[in-house]
Amino acid sequence: MRLADKSQVATAFGRAAHSYDTAATVQKTVADALMAQLTAQVPLDQACVLDAGCGTGYISHALKNRGAAHVTALDLSDAMLTQAMLKASAHDYVQGDIESLPLPSDAFDAVISSLAVQWCHDLPRALSELVRVLKPGGRLYVATLADPTLHELKQAWQAVDDAQHVVDFLPVANIESAAEGLGRAVRCHHYCEILTFSGIFPLLKSLQGIGATAIDRTHKGLMGKAQLQTLARAYPQHATGLPLSYYVTEIVIIK
Repeated sequence: MRLADKSQVATAFGRAAHSYDTAATVQKTVADALMAQLTAQVPLDQACVLDAGCGTGYISHALKNRGAAHVTALDLSDAMLTQAMLKASAHDYVQGDIESLPLPSDAFDAVISSLAVQWCHDLPRALSELVRVLKPGGRLYVATLADPTLHELKQAWQAVDDAQHVVDFLPVANIESAAEGLGRAVRCHHYCEILTFSGIFPLLKSLQGIGATAIDRTHKGLMGKAQLQTLARAYPQHATGLPLSYYVTEIVIIK
């Protein structure tokens, strides 16, 4: 399994920080669904909340505006945190790695992490860290991507060359096992979001626009016209355009 390089992930998201909010269609849909659960179950006016993998602060800003007592925004990318700060999204901002949180134990009433832990190398460790910083009885809300996310793109690339261009995502069974291995009360839910594009260029641009290019950066260089044409011909076609699937797993853990 080919994992994403964290430094490359941080750099990619940093490059996309200014365009992220206009490109992040799926990210906002998934974040809204996750926030709906948190706000229904956690009294915000009494809650200290951590937004882990905050990006430009979409979730932090929403929770703060809804009256959360204290919101801490954390991200691996300094550029993303800067964008979050410019919008006054949170009360505190922390640059750090979810797999090794620079935060004290038993500090938060709720932790939310939307579409961030799929970039972690060790999912059980990441979830364990997120649970560690929860207060006893606190709730963790996670949304992550599972295999076969981006399967249409992966299939099309196989017609171009033998290189791996799309990052591997964990199977649902592995994600569930990582969550259940914490020995806490756990609920998992799965669904699929499918975007449709008019052509291969806007599809690829959408991935670059959110920082998650999912391209193996050891395969460097610009794509040639012939490669792009081959990719477009090989891409699965629907009547409405080119589909791109995101398979989402939601996890709720009570400490």
